[in-house]
Amino acid sequence: MEDNACDTRLPERIFATDRFPRNRLNIYSRPNILAFVCHVLRGSGVFAKIRKSSFGKLFDLPTRQCPVSCKLIHSLLSRQLRCNQEHTLWSVFGKDPLRFSLEEFGTITGLNCGSFPDDYEAPDHNRKDANKQKGAHKDPLWQKIVGKYDNITIADLADELEHDHQMDEWRRIRLALIIILDGVLISSQQIHRPTLRYVQMLDDVDVFLEFPWGRESFLHTVRCMKLPKFEKGKAVDSPVDMLVLKLKQENSVSPGSL
Repeated sequence: MEDNACDTRLPERIFATDRFPRNRLNIYSRPNILAFVCHVLRGSGVFAKIRKSSFGKLFDLPTRQCPVSCKLIHSLLSRQLRCNQEHTLWSVFGKDPLRFSLEEFGTITGLNCGSFPDDYEAPDHNRKDANKQKGAHKDPLWQKIVGKYDNITIADLADELEHDHQMDEWRRIRLALIIILDGVLISSQQIHRPTLRYVQMLDDVDVFLEFPWGRESFLHTVRCMKLPKFEKGKAVDSPVDMLVLKLKQENSVSPGSL
């Protein structure tokens, strides 16, 4: 069998075997932020604590030697097979199927991918206002960690983390964690901004570090790779057509952690 021949034992592809999108894919996640955090916090007690947590293995990833390949990710998405596993992506190269699931994600990142706490309500990304931030500056914890503005960016926080040498450890570790979370693991915008719901979880750092961020990051990532059930808060009539349209447009967007 030739490398690109269709294997009838596999599910149907979303695109025909020899048809692929040729346009761009925008990746919001910035893994090089990890190198920045390592540089700024190296040798500190704050960095030692982060390294001992499930975030620690992230700093073993050679992010500077392994830049994100948008072409490779775009190819995986466009070679996707139609399957009913909501949180598992199956692609195919030649006759060989490739799986991307929570298991593979956890193995690579080393993040905690366990179950969510019973009292945790995962964000409903099908809602149009799922990432609404209006009024964040009124939250007491936001004011203590982020500041008095709700439109501040992760770049602003990173600049403060690097240059404010009088910052106490209480705030320093919280800024570092929100920079990692919203800049690398759960990047929902091209211009990275802190997420109010995650800032509120930083009240207790130890509880924050034990949270299954691997599961949260994976679910945020895989939802944009699979057939969409909703678009801007409305049900999608044809999920296949919607995904094909997204992959064929001039610039496709891939939030989350990649």
